[in-house]
Amino acid sequence: MNKRTHTLLSKGAILNAFLAIFVSTSGAAATSERSFNGRWRIDTASLKGNVPPTTFVLTGGKFKRDGNEAVEADGQLHRVSGSGYVDEQSISVENDHVIKEVDKVRAKLAYTVEYVVSSDENTLTWHVASFTSPSGQAVTSETVMRRIGSPTKGAHLISGRWERVSVTADSKNEWIMKLDGNRFSWRTDVGTGYNATIGGKSVKIDGDNSGARAQITRPRPDTIVETDLSAKGRRDAVLTMQLMPDKKTIRATAVTLQKKTSTTFYVRRIEK
Repeated sequence: MNKRTHTLLSKGAILNAFLAIFVSTSGAAATSERSFNGRWRIDTASLKGNVPPTTFVLTGGKFKRDGNEAVEADGQLHRVSGSGYVDEQSISVENDHVIKEVDKVRAKLAYTVEYVVSSDENTLTWHVASFTSPSGQAVTSETVMRRIGSPTKGAHLISGRWERVSVTADSKNEWIMKLDGNRFSWRTDVGTGYNATIGGKSVKIDGDNSGARAQITRPRPDTIVETDLSAKGRRDAVLTMQLMPDKKTIRATAVTLQKKTSTTFYVRRIEK
């Protein structure tokens, strides 16, 4: 799963086994092909998976999220490594409840994140804006998390472990898909996505600033599989999209191969 989906699901990600729907006739295959075409919206309430809790530490003037490197929380940009998506980051502590993050890559604004801890100190809301699409328009999402355990004494209120409760996203996260013979395209309104040949070579993912590529296969008429490769050719994630019998629902499973997380969710057709 590339950053377009990663930002939404985890800015984590995603595999339960699917019920096999075997389509054997040429007429059924043609129906499945047409049925992939159109506009789709992720049903964020359906997200289920083994994504681990997120751990924040903000103490001694340094901010750290999970296994990422610690960054000085002084409002200044600092070089960060280990990700093709971000190479500079600033962390600003607004007050005991609010932290702001700005991420850049190759001197261009990539993401902004506002972390807000509730007044009862038990809910954390992330407001994320991504500016990495080809159009440069902001694509926003919101993640709500619940605290696990008690606040860390002597540290900022964000410090501790948090589990995801819900995710919401704006319409610019909607999927626009088209399947025509052995050609498949996945796009959003802001230009993020790709045009690929099924069973062919990997293609560049427009709007993915790490240089990730997508390779598409179609193991069954009702199923499309996207394998995401890093700029160096490493297999990073697999997104499986299976069309359900109602032709209005896709069951999607996203698996991150390095972090070994798996999430299943549904994508609903947007009727005209």
